[in-house]
Amino acid sequence: MGLYHKYRPQNFEDMLGNKEVIQTLNDALANPERSHAFLFTGPSGCGKTTAARIFAKKLGVDDLALIEVNSANNRGIDTARGIISQMQSFPFQGKIWVWIIDEVHMTSKDFQNAMLKPLEDTPEHVYFFLCTTNPEKLIKPIKTRCSEIQFSSLEPRYISLLLKRTVREENIELLPEVSEEIVDACQGSARAALVALEKVAKLDKEQALKLLRSNPSDLEMEEGKTLDLCRALMKKDGTWGDVADTLKGVYEEESDFEKIRYQVLGYANSILLQGRENSRAALIVECFSQPFYDSGKAGLTLAAYQSMTLGRG
Repeated sequence: MGLYHKYRPQNFEDMLGNKEVIQTLNDALANPERSHAFLFTGPSGCGKTTAARIFAKKLGVDDLALIEVNSANNRGIDTARGIISQMQSFPFQGKIWVWIIDEVHMTSKDFQNAMLKPLEDTPEHVYFFLCTTNPEKLIKPIKTRCSEIQFSSLEPRYISLLLKRTVREENIELLPEVSEEIVDACQGSARAALVALEKVAKLDKEQALKLLRSNPSDLEMEEGKTLDLCRALMKKDGTWGDVADTLKGVYEEESDFEKIRYQVLGYANSILLQGRENSRAALIVECFSQPFYDSGKAGLTLAAYQSMTLGRG
């Protein structure tokens, strides 16, 4: 289990930062007339999904009635129809249903339109938490039917506190210079900070600083074959043969090709957002722009191949 999952807060008191947001959520819990449809917006790694889970638990939802929807591969009209059908009945355990729809901006327009009535006339035994880093990609009626709560990136002092707590619990020796570099590199993301800590925990000072400064994009992703693919695609002197070999490992580790696409896009976009001119990153964004829902493995292979061959020679 990664550090980010191990130290995910289990109650509002343990959450760092966003104090006004937490107070708003506590006020909502105390209000019998609270909304049943929430839209949590804000940057990656700031606690949106964690807050939704905590809120759901405080409502008394049973584990079997708490449903998390990964919008990367459950984005269409059939998913919406399944939710609408299921919410008509009460759960077998407990008294309420809770749906947490993560990265809801990735859902199709058909999904969003189908969910308008459930969000507007939500039954008393149903709650929705829609989480997104890109609310501008949602249709306007979705926003008007939800109580929107905006989360912010964590301030540096909270990231520092998170690191201090974690290294104490894990008995990790973290030099002040490395800690400061993590705080700077993670850009207010608790997830990125703990992923970075895990990567540098066993490195010496020079190795840790080199890793943190070389490519901050790595900090948003845990070690794995998909991260290897991102690095292979970005390698200046990389070849299609290198990428093809890496893809074999990706296929063995991960079968959700749309999830892989979004991770690769996020990696390349983070490089561009750092203000770094990088034609390879821009080409990757272009080649990975089309969904893999229908093309699957073949779509991923083609996008990777085009990323390595277009614009060369």
